[in-house]
Amino acid sequence: MKEEIFQTAPEIAYRIISQKILDGEFQPGMKLSRRKMAEVTNVSVIPVIEALKRLEEDGLVESKPQWGSFVTVPTREKIIQSYQVREAIECQSARILSQIITPEQIDNLLSIATELDTVPYEEKSTIDSRNYHLRFHNCLAEYTNNDLLVRTLNRINLFWVLCKALGARATQTEYPRYWHRKLVDEIAAGDPDRAEAAMREHVLDSLGPVLESLDEKNRSI
Repeated sequence: MKEEIFQTAPEIAYRIISQKILDGEFQPGMKLSRRKMAEVTNVSVIPVIEALKRLEEDGLVESKPQWGSFVTVPTREKIIQSYQVREAIECQSARILSQIITPEQIDNLLSIATELDTVPYEEKSTIDSRNYHLRFHNCLAEYTNNDLLVRTLNRINLFWVLCKALGARATQTEYPRYWHRKLVDEIAAGDPDRAEAAMREHVLDSLGPVLESLDEKNRSI
């Protein structure tokens, strides 16, 4: 029998609210009433307040004085700034990994990359594709053995998933079929400059579709 992982009330509230935001159930701009969130998460208001504060630190929630908490609305400025930070983190991770990555880590990354490159870009596979993508990039950061890089990337990735609520679906994006495996190959080649260049191309390639989705949404309002 597996031992259950104990979670505090704030952790439970954070997990439930963040998942609903990332799954699109709580849309950008939606007000997160403390009492309503207490009902949704089945905890008291005090843990909800703690959870909302943590979500604000993660960039998923915004607090407006005298108005309360709302799901963050991704703006062009926020998206560009987020990608600039992500580019810096992931490029540095690629440089580090190109010099220390092990054969076992390469095999694991290639396994995840293969799943990413072969999952059909269809509406029904959006969640699977997202989860593989997060797992792939989290592994890249974790293999650097730099906890600060890992923590910062996790927060950036949460905002990246939130941006998917804009409508930038997998079906709208077409990647080369070896897109992620190519990145692993470049890192495994052992050249920091080459690894960084490949990662920069990889990260910035998805910026355009996200901005286009934002523009389309704004035009429709």
